[in-house]
Amino acid sequence: MRKGRWVQSAAVVIAILCVIGSTLLVAPINKQRVDLQIVQESRFGDAPKYALLAASLGTFRGLAADFLWYRAEKLKGEGKLFEANTTAEWITTLQPRFGQVWVFQSWNMAYNISVLTHTPEERWDWVNKGIKILRDEGIVYNPRNIAIYRQLGWTFFHKIGQRTDDMNSYYKARLAEEWQELLGTPTEGATKAVAIERFEPIADAGDLYFSKDANITNLRDPLTHLYEEHPQTRALVARLREIGYEPNQECLRTIGRISMFQRYADPRQLAGPDGPFLDERSGPLYELLNDPQSAPAVQPLIQYMQAKVLIEDYHMDPRRMYNLMVKFGPMDWRHPASHACYWGATGVEMAGAMKDKTKIDVLNTDRQVIHAMQMLMHSGSISYNPLSDRIDMVPDPNFIDSYGEAMVEANQRQISIDWAGSGNTKAFEQGHENFLLRAVLYAYLYGDIDKAHGYYKQLRDAYGKKPHNVYSGRYKLSLEDLIVTEIREDWQMTDQVARPFIESLLIKAFREGLALARYDIFQRHVELAQNFERKLVKEKKYDNPTAQGGQGRLIDWESFDQLLGETYIKYMRDPQFDLMERAQVYNNSPLSFRVATYPGFYMAVAEHARAQGYGQIVDRLFPPPVEPDADPSQSPGTDSPAEQSTIERK
Repeated sequence: MRKGRWVQSAAVVIAILCVIGSTLLVAPINKQRVDLQIVQESRFGDAPKYALLAASLGTFRGLAADFLWYRAEKLKGEGKLFEANTTAEWITTLQPRFGQVWVFQSWNMAYNISVLTHTPEERWDWVNKGIKILRDEGIVYNPRNIAIYRQLGWTFFHKIGQRTDDMNSYYKARLAEEWQELLGTPTEGATKAVAIERFEPIADAGDLYFSKDANITNLRDPLTHLYEEHPQTRALVARLREIGYEPNQECLRTIGRISMFQRYADPRQLAGPDGPFLDERSGPLYELLNDPQSAPAVQPLIQYMQAKVLIEDYHMDPRRMYNLMVKFGPMDWRHPASHACYWGATGVEMAGAMKDKTKIDVLNTDRQVIHAMQMLMHSGSISYNPLSDRIDMVPDPNFIDSYGEAMVEANQRQISIDWAGSGNTKAFEQGHENFLLRAVLYAYLYGDIDKAHGYYKQLRDAYGKKPHNVYSGRYKLSLEDLIVTEIREDWQMTDQVARPFIESLLIKAFREGLALARYDIFQRHVELAQNFERKLVKEKKYDNPTAQGGQGRLIDWESFDQLLGETYIKYMRDPQFDLMERAQVYNNSPLSFRVATYPGFYMAVAEHARAQGYGQIVDRLFPPPVEPDADPSQSPGTDSPAEQSTIERK
């Protein structure tokens, strides 16, 4: 009897100790759960499919996921892409809060499965699925898992933004098309302040109509709220519904597509005012939007739809997008680096509680934001033409300073997270000299020459006394000479390619200046080419007129104007350049320039136009230039233009 009581007493004591021990372990276990990012934080709760499987399989979910993972890999290897994707969906359904599953599946879609397909459309479809599975589902159920944000940003930055995939140009065009339909072109041709000002109403609409507080119940319908703020929109929405549209993504993108095509439907350049952007469904919408009675309601409704689509369909916060534009510069959301920056910055913000320096994802995601700034500096200015499906991406000096700001902020964050002694802070500073060199070049060619001088001073102050720079005398050059030197090094130019080098500068002047109506860029590239040409002639380095038969004469032009004209004609006659781009260049060229060169290329572009089905409108694409007070009947091109040109015969 005594023995039984002793056992009971011991059991009670052990039980009490176990309870105390388990209580003491709650805090460290919770911290570990936060560190591993497996805490359930989704404000949406579990979707029925997740809850049902969790209840049905219980602890067997892990085994089932392992089996399905193996099967997905096997199906992928066999080329059974649809079955592999279906299997992957089961994996994420079984383990929705295990971030690495989402990361693996997204990578599998965007990088592995996509390259097994054969058409650009299929490739883009799988890359886009890899994006959507993270953006639309993975982040919703794992809002603080920085690995998911990092992978999402990396897909935009690397898969779409860089050139490692041979279909990257197609991806860029599809992304630009999608976001131009959604948001238009708020940054194109605008100053930094104007671009930010154009986006602000979308951020305001998001704040006004869509609450972010998950604890608020019985919220008013956002559309009802719109009617209260802008009563005139009620009638417009009713008329939209009469022609089969709801104020949603389909309607917004149709409006955007109409606007996008209208932008380029210039009868001087394209197929005339009745372009290929209207059909039986979009035609009535076009008429409704252009009805004077609808005018006061159109813009408020579009801004409402833009905010709605960003928040509900793309899971992006318009206010955060706006704040990033204010902070870093006028990010064009048609550019993959803008999305890389958004998701990288959002991931760092959402994972702010992560202080464990073993979590390298925080550091890598910070780097992703910095690299996005660099990419925007290199190619952040975009122009997309839907008719030719051509996307042009040129440097944007607005993001030169943003890189430095992003790097400083990241350094401060790494210090606060206690990365001391790891050497990572120094890693951020690597390549800074090369960056400043790019900053000098881009500011000179695409931005402000005074800023170029300022960056050159920073470069000299920071790196001018480095032994390798003292030895080479690199930073003792004038700004103009440094620019030429840098471009020549990029080109790996030798004496035998002096003319192609100058021609490349001039063609950049046409394509990045005239094609986009950026006359400042055109002028700077032309001036740079002319300065280099003068330098060659002055040094007599490439000219040996005494050589027998003139074989040593590498300068084969009489004047820079002649070289400029010949290069323009060469560009216009080259079928590798898009016909519509050449039409834009031509129509944006000075009249005197068109008059001087038109006979030299007209027959060639007419032949290209006929081959592409534009033969009947070639004179609208490339209208014959008429000098003031000249007789139109005597304009160039009326009688065998090619035969009239001495340049052409040469």
